[in-house]
Formats: sequence, C-alpha cells, structure tokens
Amino acid sequence: MTHRLFHDDAYRRECATQVRAVRRAADGRDEVALEATVFYPAAGGQPADAGTIAGLPVADVREEGGEIWHALVPDPGAAPLAPGQAVEAVIDWARRFDHMQQHTGQHILSQAFLRAVGAQTVAVHMDRSCTLDLAVAALDAGGAAAAEDLANAVVMENRPVRTTEVDLPEAAAMGLRRPPKQTGRLRVVEVDGFDRSACGGTHVRASGEVGPIAIRGWERYKGGVRVEFVCGSRALRDSRRLRERLRALTARLGAAADDLPAAVERLAERARELERELGVARRALHEHEAAALLARATGPPRVVAAAFADRSIEDLRGLARALTAPADGVAILAAGRHLLVARGAEVSLDAAAVVRDALAAFGGRGGGREVAAEGAAPAAPSAEALVAAAVAVARARLAAPP
Repeated sequence: MTHRLFHDDAYRRECATQVRAVRRAADGRDEVALEATVFYPAAGGQPADAGTIAGLPVADVREEGGEIWHALVPDPGAAPLAPGQAVEAVIDWARRFDHMQQHTGQHILSQAFLRAVGAQTVAVHMDRSCTLDLAVAALDAGGAAAAEDLANAVVMENRPVRTTEVDLPEAAAMGLRRPPKQTGRLRVVEVDGFDRSACGGTHVRASGEVGPIAIRGWERYKGGVRVEFVCGSRALRDSRRLRERLRALTARLGAAADDLPAAVERLAERARELERELGVARRALHEHEAAALLARATGPPRVVAAAFADRSIEDLRGLARALTAPADGVAILAAGRHLLVARGAEVSLDAAAVVRDALAAFGGRGGGREVAAEGAAPAAPSAEALVAAAVAVARARLAAPP
C-alpha cells in the first residue's frame, strides 16, 4: 500500500521514493506505483494532482485497492521506469494549493448553507468549475447571500483547520456534518468550532488561506439546487474578469455601473419596438410579393411554386401565410434543403401528405397539419428538386377524384 505523504503534510511538494510496480495501461501509457507519494489521487470530488516523476509528466493519478497509480506521459527518449528504481516525485504546487483552497472552502460553504438555510450538501464537484449540490427544493438570493456572508466571516476569522484519524464510534460522537460512508479508521477534517467532516482530501492549515468565497450562481438540479462557487485565487480572477466586463459595458453604453439595468432596459424596449416595426414591414413585403406571384398563377387553385437559395425558414413561413390568405392559394416553397407546403381554406389538399411524399424521395422527413406542413431532406440535390417533387405530388393529389 502506498504511503500517502499528502496526508502527513499537504504542503509537501516533493519526495524521494522508490518505484513499487510498473504496469501498461489499456491506452498504452505506463503507470507506476510508488513506495510513498506526494500525489493526491482523484477522489471525493477533488481532481488529481499533476507534476513529474523522474522528470516524466504525470497525466493522472488514481487509487485502486489501496495502491496509488500514476499515469505517465510517454517519452520515447527516456528509459522506462522499473521496480526498485529511485525516483524524485514533484507536484505542481500551484494546482495543489488551488485545490486546497477550493476543497477547504467547500467544507466551509457547505456548513454555512446548512446553518443559514438548513440545506445539506449531497454531492461536490471540483474541476475548472466548483459546485455543490444541496438537498433543498429552492434557493433564493437572500439565502445564498446569508450562506456566503457566513462562509466569508469564518474565512476572515482565520480559524485553524485540523485533521485527525479516529474510529467510527468516535467520529459519530464528534458531530460530523454528514454521516460517513466508509468504515474503520476515519480521517476527520475540522474547521475549528465550525465544521467537522470525514474527508481524505488536501486542505489548508487555517481558514484565512482559503481566501474569499464567492457564489457565482445556482440552478435547479435533480430535485435540488446546484450552487457554483469559487475560492481564493479563482475568486480574485473571477472578480477581475467581471470587473473588466462591467467596465466594457459601461463604456459601450455610456452609463455608470449603477445605471446599467435601466440602460439595458431602454435598449430592450427599443429592440422590441424595432422588432414590431420590422414585423409590420415584413408582412407588407410578403403581401406585395404574394400578390405578384398569385397574379401570374393559374387556377383555381392557384399554385405558387418557388425555390430560394438563402431565405430563412421564418421568411418562407411569412410568404406562405400571405400566399394562402386567399382561399384558393397554394404555396410550395423551398430554401436550401427545407420544404414548406401550405394551402388556402377552400383547397382540398393535404399539405402534410404532400410534404411527406415529396421528401420521401430524398430520404427526408417532415410533418405538420393538412393546412400547412414542412420538413427537410439533407440529401436532396437542390431546393429546385424539392419544389419539383412537391409540385408533382400536389398536382397528382389535386387531379385525383375526391
């Protein structure tokens, strides 16, 4: 079994050790087990450490049956490691300390949510984004702020963070935040006077090292609430990123930060006005275009068939509505590989059947109602081909006796 030096001292960055075993993984990489390691394996929501062993980059670290295996990035120019070989193991300290900040911050924030809103943490994920899942039906801004304030108060009090190993009965008597899942000897992490949790991860020595704890947002998730948060240096970078975005917005809108909501609302209202005006203009354009097309069509019914290269589907729908406003109008339109068929109120034609039969010739599919239907056939050679197929189907159905 590998000696876990990170449990003895989470601040230890390197060690001299020996290779216990070497194996070849399914992906072709060598994996090594060491007599002792400073590398934390991915567990409990905390990602694995990175770094080097004998100068070779470590791609991943996993535990199997008490043994910790380190996956190495292949180096064709380096001799393979062998059992018994002395090696130097060095972790990426910046990555490790970031994980220590996030993990200890998660303990503090989980207890803060429990005290502030009675929400127990049921799952934790820490990678580029840190999240905790709360067993609560809903969370409001007031509850989130209360938990965030409490968590940061604990940080600023710089409480000691201690780890102890105890038996299960002793752990139960300590008042852990959640009942432990494992049995036997347990490793308990305590934020002095605030939180006790069974945890095998790496943590800072005092809560002040966590740095600021910031809640980025939350959402409903699997019957509970998922909260996204950042701690320490991540929180500083996140604050800087948001500050730069705010600065860019205030400069672009010519408004002070406190006036941004009103400025955005004015823009939104103007956009709604422009959309209404554009809608009126589009309808007028469609009606004008439809009148010209219907004037050249023979009938009844008056069938208008047209293929376009770059008109949007929404634009086709507007034109189809204008073409079928007269009771004897039929619209067969295509743009790209999309087909639309519609008919007026007095035309005996099943538009959905026309679309289905026309698209079937090209392996496409569509749906809709008798009065209007549409679909697509990516394998169709052109929009013209779709229109031709639909016209043939429609003519045949119109000519067939009722």
